[in-house]
Amino acid sequence: MENYKVIKALGQGTWGVVHMAEQKSTGRIVAIKKIKSTRPEEGINFTAVREIKLLREFKHENIIELVECFTTSDLAVNLVYECAHTDLEKIINNREIKLSMADIKQHMWSLLRAVEACHNRFILHRDLKPDNCLFLKDGTMKLADFGLARMYGTPKTRLSPEAITLWYKPCEMLLGATEYSAAADMWSVGCIFAELLLRRPFLKGHETDLSQLDEIFTMTGTPTENNWPGFSTLPLVSRGLTWDPIPPTPFDDVFPAAPKDAISLLRSIIILDPNERFTAAQSLNHPYFMNDPPPTPKSGLNLG
Repeated sequence: MENYKVIKALGQGTWGVVHMAEQKSTGRIVAIKKIKSTRPEEGINFTAVREIKLLREFKHENIIELVECFTTSDLAVNLVYECAHTDLEKIINNREIKLSMADIKQHMWSLLRAVEACHNRFILHRDLKPDNCLFLKDGTMKLADFGLARMYGTPKTRLSPEAITLWYKPCEMLLGATEYSAAADMWSVGCIFAELLLRRPFLKGHETDLSQLDEIFTMTGTPTENNWPGFSTLPLVSRGLTWDPIPPTPFDDVFPAAPKDAISLLRSIIILDPNERFTAAQSLNHPYFMNDPPPTPKSGLNLG
């Protein structure tokens, strides 16, 4: 830490505390995430190692830059990032910020470009949510927090269904799937899109996976082998978990102020069958992004 002057604490995350600091040699303001070892006898925290490995893959406008990393005597790993000004959760919750349809389009374009970059490298982020979408002062969105990210694409690779924050978790993972794909991240993208349109969380379950599934099926309708081939083979379903038939809720009723092209894109992402969900690339090519209004230039965004 001798190369940095700590300015203030920015927050406490799952794995450690984050501080704003000044890099003494350059004067650059950075954010330092200190990840402590969960068990000192086991050495350096593996979450930190994973995040370092994955972020070294990236040099992308919409992915947070890992400036450097170093360890301290207590075996904590310190990850040094470019410092963000705010995040999407704060923007959504700040009622003094007017979110126009053009602003939402810019936010979604930036997020999808970041997610596409991850998926092109066979990386699942597995924790997409508004507070992991950071913003620099110039309005550039930066996708951050790769602590739960994993490589995917190798046949029969088993992944934990415990990743992804509850309100943004797709139904296949809630039902115990251990083989899933980029479509899991895309469900989270759809939930963020809906949250931008509503200015509140879209599918807000009550702490349990079953409550979250109830919330999802109230919106999408109950899954069946017709609308989701292979649904019955998912672990919790094959063990006998069932739901009463529920019809889907029309998206137009939930998003009455949203333009038709936005509803069309959202319907293409919030789909029960992961094989039918739009990819990031398909979403970026949707007419929504070509139609008026054009996305707000990032320099014109109100970040609060």
